[in-house]
Amino acid sequence: MGLSKYYYNPETCRYEPKKTAYGSLLGYAILFAASTFVIFAGILFLHSRLFLTERGKQLKKENKAMEKYYASLQQETQALETSIGELKDKNASLHVKLFESPLEQEQAVASPKADLLLADTETFREELENLETTASSIKRTAVSHNAEIASYSIREHDKVFLLSVPSIQPLKISEDTKLVSGFGMRINPFHKGNYQHPGVDFTAARGTEVLATANGRVIRAVKGSTLQAGYGNYVDIEHSNGLTTRYAHLDEVTVKVGQNVRKGITIGTVGMSGGSVAPHVHYEIIRNNTQVDPLPYMLEGLSSDQHTELQKLGAKMNQSLD
Repeated sequence: MGLSKYYYNPETCRYEPKKTAYGSLLGYAILFAASTFVIFAGILFLHSRLFLTERGKQLKKENKAMEKYYASLQQETQALETSIGELKDKNASLHVKLFESPLEQEQAVASPKADLLLADTETFREELENLETTASSIKRTAVSHNAEIASYSIREHDKVFLLSVPSIQPLKISEDTKLVSGFGMRINPFHKGNYQHPGVDFTAARGTEVLATANGRVIRAVKGSTLQAGYGNYVDIEHSNGLTTRYAHLDEVTVKVGQNVRKGITIGTVGMSGGSVAPHVHYEIIRNNTQVDPLPYMLEGLSSDQHTELQKLGAKMNQSLD
């Protein structure tokens, strides 16, 4: 039995028992419950800190590693996604150049969430399965392509054909050479009307070497032209695949008819003979007696970005130089 509390009553001059209020009892109960909860939570906290299971220790270690390397992993993931995007763009661009048709894109695979490392267990598992599926698909494609490429062989006939394809620019690539007018409808520099420009114009200083863009045989070499119109001094080279290349408005011509030439050798120099308003070389590719756009053929020695820039320059509707 607990001790009773008394108080002195001055009216009766006696000590009388003090009655306990219900509010005080409720306060004592709440205080007791709160104290018990705090003590219990403190015990649990100390237990979790001092007495971790092996699984708990492993998870704690993994969490620290995740916090330490999360920013680095996120940065690497973003860099990889950027690189993959650039490779896809370059692959599509190369396909257009080689096959003159757009690349049929495969179904896009959703990229992992940027906050994957902070995701819940179920989300993390789903994203991990997606990554494994994507990686397996890429691996199968790579193995298939590698096997196919390994089966290819270049015969001597193929080498002759490839070397006869005009795949370089008619001038050495430098800051002093520039494509100023492309193939197609352009403005004539003399009568200022629209006309079909049958080739492309590369500007360069007079005397700059003009190069054969493929192996072939010289079938025309016009020298000493005094005409103020037409191609002026020019060279036509016939190739073994039904293609002919033309180099016009030359200053000097350094080859002769019947001469066999190799890709990259000098056949003349830049000038402005014939109907020309500035020093340049007018370059044409003739396929089956019809002039075609030379730019899709100019793949050798150029990166994908450089070729794309060349195509942009060639697409501008401007005035030609001849």
